[in-house]
Amino acid sequence: MPTALLISNRHPAEPGGRPEKLATRLRLMREHGWDFEILHVGQPYSRSFFPGLIRGINKGRSDDIDLIISMNNPFHLHLIGAVVKSTVRKPWIAELRDPIVIHPDRDYGGATYRLASVVEWVVVRFANRLVWLDGIQMEGKYFEQKYPRFPAEKFTKLPFMGYERRRFENIPADEREPFTITYAGSFYEDWIEPYDLLRGVSQYIDSVDGDDVPIRIEFFGDWNEDYETFVEQLGIQKYVVTHGFVDHEEVIQALKGSDLGVYIGGDDPRNQLNVPSKIWDYVGSEVPILAIVDPDFRVASFLRDHELGLVVEPTNPAGVRDAVEAVWSREYEYAPDPEVYSKFSRKEHLRECAAVMNAVTAE
Repeated sequence: MPTALLISNRHPAEPGGRPEKLATRLRLMREHGWDFEILHVGQPYSRSFFPGLIRGINKGRSDDIDLIISMNNPFHLHLIGAVVKSTVRKPWIAELRDPIVIHPDRDYGGATYRLASVVEWVVVRFANRLVWLDGIQMEGKYFEQKYPRFPAEKFTKLPFMGYERRRFENIPADEREPFTITYAGSFYEDWIEPYDLLRGVSQYIDSVDGDDVPIRIEFFGDWNEDYETFVEQLGIQKYVVTHGFVDHEEVIQALKGSDLGVYIGGDDPRNQLNVPSKIWDYVGSEVPILAIVDPDFRVASFLRDHELGLVVEPTNPAGVRDAVEAVWSREYEYAPDPEVYSKFSRKEHLRECAAVMNAVTAE
């Protein structure tokens, strides 16, 4: 069975959604005839980069390695891929989980932007194939238009990541009582933060008669003192539960037992094309999704087209309140087409990944 050296800042044994997706990929790709050796380059990157580079060269020299794959974020891991390829002279696939240069969190013209521009050029020039997932913040023809002198077949967009249906079906729901709203994922300062969600839930609580409204909002992921202070200012401490980062299976159990899952996408135009991987956790858990995002963004269209939830514009806490009321009262009926669950399974994505890997190693 051929083996790929996979360069990643995540390790499949770590807790959280991204490591779980990596572990799932390694397991399912064996069904497509591929095995993997992991080169884990973790934080702090200033100290792990050069040791990771040396380990990558040593691993790449092994006769067991047939292919190099580097994954971002962070984008500098592609430099390890480039050096390992040039040293051991084996084919290299650069895989983008986020854009390198036009990342939504990248300041145009800054030092990081300039470094990212160099890395992107290195990737385009030296990678045998550059692939990216459908759903990242990038136009499908971005590389062909920016680098027209390179053949178009060098660039491949992969299908949506999707989710492993069998695994989700085998994870039991951790039934939540009372009515539970769940957010799973990270926040980003001045971009993706929970304030609109908290305001809307607070307004809903105020609209219900009684001192103890049977509702709870749970957060899985990062949480900081500013958010906690805001919760206290709203006076909704007893309704908010935070968990930090936990095993992915625990997140799925919570989502499957929840009444509403929340995605926050903001209104920054740089996030317009993004359909993030966390959406697949919500889809696989078969929980209605409340998306607080610009209604013209792609993720909003995706949810509407497949009847997967409700979309509320950012800075509209009254809209959040109304959405919670609609789900609570069952005025909103969650009834997506069952074909959604097969259409966006992980199998299709991995089938395309294997096809690219086979093609590159056969060149």
